[in-house]
Amino acid sequence: MHYHRQTIGTNLYIVDAIGSTNTELLDHADRYEHGTIFCARKQTSGRGRNNRDWHSQDGGLYFSILLKDQYNITSSYPFILLSALAVVRSIQSCASLGVAIKWPNDIYINHRKVCGILAESITQGNSSTVVIGIGINVNNKVSHLKDLRHPAVSLKECRGEDVDLAVLLDHIVDELDQLYSDHLNGQFSQHLQELNRLLYAKGQEVEIKSAGIARKIIPLSFTDDARLKCLEKGKEKILNSGEM
Repeated sequence: MHYHRQTIGTNLYIVDAIGSTNTELLDHADRYEHGTIFCARKQTSGRGRNNRDWHSQDGGLYFSILLKDQYNITSSYPFILLSALAVVRSIQSCASLGVAIKWPNDIYINHRKVCGILAESITQGNSSTVVIGIGINVNNKVSHLKDLRHPAVSLKECRGEDVDLAVLLDHIVDELDQLYSDHLNGQFSQHLQELNRLLYAKGQEVEIKSAGIARKIIPLSFTDDARLKCLEKGKEKILNSGEM
């Protein structure tokens, strides 16, 4: 199916609270147009990778992007990575230093997690519905939370003052729309240099979890199909975010 104008965020829904923005779009994709963004001021059952709870407090920005009639989720990997780039570009006024994309799904500021991205899909027949969920700590206080797997930080804690959620969302949607156009036009590789500059722990050993098993890898660079080139036990490997 070809859409007349493949834009992101032409249809934008904002609600006060919902269980999960990803679930809303995945379960009711037929109600929404391709490219819809569904945003909630608070999620009551947000989730992260491996079904971990995602703390979705008031003051954060939680939204999901709907991509209908996709070939499969793998074909969306470049745009999922570009959506992280859209967030990075939009938060740089709050934190210009120390911002990095931790493969496959988090954004860090000075080694503290500020944003999580969770892509999910449902396949019916020969097409997939893909939803990209993005949760950003904006004006919520998180640096004191002790039970998190990784230390967290919010944009307000970096900047020392409140961030306007509506302005931030607008900025991200504009970036997403432009980067989606690049994705459709096969121009992902034009952004590789910027993405590789942002790769978290490049050249340093980090631990990742793959299928519940801890692995030590050294990230090297993103590939031109949005996978990760790394070293594991001295051997070069290409990792797919689907393995994670």
